[in-house]
Formats: sequence, C-alpha cells, structure tokens
Amino acid sequence: MTTRASAAWPVTPEELAPYISEAEQILGVNDLPYVGEDFFTDMQQKVPTLLDALPGMEVVLSKWVPFAKRNLAETLGRRLRADKHVTVYLKAQVTELLPDASGTRIQAVLARNPEGKSFRFEAEQFVIAAGTVETARLLLVSRSVTPEGVGNSYGQVGRNFHDHLTLPIATATGEARDRLLRELRPWVVGGTLHSIKFAADAELSTRLGLNPVLVHLAMDEPECSGAGLVRQILLSRQLGSPRIGGVSRFFRAAAEAVRLAWSAKVWGRRFVSKQARVRLYLNATQDSPSISRIALSGQTDAYGVPEAEVEWQITQNELETLRKFATYLKEQLGVALHGMQWSSELDEGAVPKGLDDARHAMGGACMGDDPRTSVVGADLSVHGVANLSIASAAIFPDGSPQLPTLPLLALTLRLAERLATGLLQ
Repeated sequence: MTTRASAAWPVTPEELAPYISEAEQILGVNDLPYVGEDFFTDMQQKVPTLLDALPGMEVVLSKWVPFAKRNLAETLGRRLRADKHVTVYLKAQVTELLPDASGTRIQAVLARNPEGKSFRFEAEQFVIAAGTVETARLLLVSRSVTPEGVGNSYGQVGRNFHDHLTLPIATATGEARDRLLRELRPWVVGGTLHSIKFAADAELSTRLGLNPVLVHLAMDEPECSGAGLVRQILLSRQLGSPRIGGVSRFFRAAAEAVRLAWSAKVWGRRFVSKQARVRLYLNATQDSPSISRIALSGQTDAYGVPEAEVEWQITQNELETLRKFATYLKEQLGVALHGMQWSSELDEGAVPKGLDDARHAMGGACMGDDPRTSVVGADLSVHGVANLSIASAAIFPDGSPQLPTLPLLALTLRLAERLATGLLQ
C-alpha cells in the first residue's frame, strides 16, 4: 500500500495525507513510512546493501493487512450491523440505478433477490462501493432513462481498464538465496509485515523507456510444510471457517507457528522455511491510458442483468518494460548474486508463459477534470449526476506498481467526510 503523484490524477498525495492515518487504523497496520530510507532510519537499520548493486533504484515498502482484518464482513461489516444509523440488506442484487427524467440525479436504486422479488431504495445521496468490473457494469446496465448508461454521456464508462502485470524472472538458490533472504525478507513491526521492493527511479525509467515497474521477493511455502499449513489456517480464519484437518498436520502447523512467532518477535523478520521457493517477481503498470476496457456481453446473469465482459489486452510496450527491466536486473545482479536461475523466456518475442495479472483491477470509471475523458471528478462524484459518487478502484486513472488499497481507502474516507458535511448542512 502506498501513494504516488501522477499527472493523470486530479488529486495529489498531499490532499490524501490527512486520511492516511485513519485508513491505516482501519486496516490494522502501523504508521511506519513507505519510503525505504525513512523506514530504515526509523528502524535504526541500514538500507539493504544490495541496493549498491542496483543504481537507478529506490526502495519502497508495502504493508500487509493482518489476516484478521482482511474479511470486511468480519470487521467493518460487524461495525455496520451494530450502528443504529445503518441498515444492511443481504442476498439481493442491484439491477439498475434509476435517474430522474433529466438524467442529472439518481432517484432510486432497483434491486432483486434470488426469489425474483424487486425492491426500490430511495435516498439523497448514492455511492457505488463495488469492485472495479461490477462498478462499470452497473453504470452501463442502467439504461432505462439514459440509453448509453449512467455517467456515460461521452462513452468513458468501461474505458481505461488496467491491472498490474506480474512476472517471475528468477529463482534464487545457494548463496543468492541466503543473501536475498538476509536483506529482503519482510520485516515485522508491531504485528505489521513490511515487504521491501526495488522500484526503477525516474531517471532509469526515462533512460530505458519503462512504465512504472518494481522488483520484489516472493517466498512460496509448500502447502505440505508447516509454514504452508499456518498460512492455510490464517486464510481459513479470513474466510470465517477455520479448519486444519488431521492431528499430524496440526502439530506440524503448531511447530511452524512457533518459529514464525519467534522470528517476528525476536528478530523482527518473517520466518522462511528451507523448503520455500524464493523468486524475484516484477510488477509493472499498464500503459496510461490503457487500451483495455469493460463492456456488456450478450449473456445475462440469474437476475436477468447483462454480464460484464473484460477485454484485457497487453501491449508490446508493456512487454518491453518487463523485458528491459529484467535484462537490467540480470546485468546488475549477475555479479552480486551467485546462484540465480534467470528465466529463459525473457528473450523470446512471445508473451512469457508466467505472465499474469496481479488481481488489482482498476479503471473503467476513471477520475479526471474533463467529463469528455473521465467519469468522476476529483470529489468522486459522477460528472453530470449530482447525487451519485463512486468509491472503487474503478476511479483510478492509472496505477503505480504498488497496491491500490491505501489510496482507495483514503479517497473513500475523504468522500465520506464530504457527504457527511453536505447532509448535515
């Protein structure tokens, strides 16, 4: 989780700064810095010496939300159910946003339950707080009054869909594995896990012609290992259905849990088992604006609403960012790290087999000052629709190679403050 400045954003990091602390409290993470130099200064530790072998790089950090905080139904959902000012409706699908005759205000939200019963909700203000794809779909299917969909006067809904590209580029063994784990395995401070990443700085990005890109360390524990079992237990807890299965599995998990806790408490670092596979991964942003989009398909869901169709495309420029950065890393780290097994796919012209998206879907209802090229303004209200706002990663006009969670939550808190102030006046 981090924030960054971008010319595409009508909101600056400085404007979001007042909301970062509250966002961190909600997510259950500490307030240590996200910039490497500041983080290690506060920790009274030295910056990893591996950075000396990587000129043109800067250290950034991500904070991992504790498993106990990741299931919103078990955290924020519990608070919502207990709030006397909030009514939560479950097991119903929103089927349409219904504008008034002018199309400039939403007068109601229509919904339907699995039994086919319809509902109508009216309010002064409406906020779409859904996933990226569902946000665009809901705007596009709301066609009773505005045939092109709500907020889509200029055909921008669904445009500029983007995700992070992620690609494994090397596996570490022997001395290289030992050094990478010694310098880069995550720090644990006050229950918050901090993962270290090296990002290409502005000068290197310009010289090599790169989209924003970084490299980070991934430690994949086998499911059969104790650490893997502990992770399964934590994931089960996140889903609200804790289970282990088998006495022997329990004792292996318990022993590894002790090692994990000891490493975090005594050394302030994440424990990594000898069985873990240690690899370097790249995370890169897509072109801005992206040529990918979200549209409606010819299929309908169980509620009779058109389904979304994601036309996700990867450009040659995006592939070149991955290849050029991987080549740079291989050249720079080849001397410093003995025991790296670099991917052979990087020299090929085709899309590398290991290339994937990072499940950080963004865009489709992008933020901007110009209604002709965006869907919402800097205050997250939909252009031309006075009482409709969007709190979703769908509003991101571009993305850093980091995670979108923190800036999204800060934007949402800022929106909530604006709406609360307006309703109380």
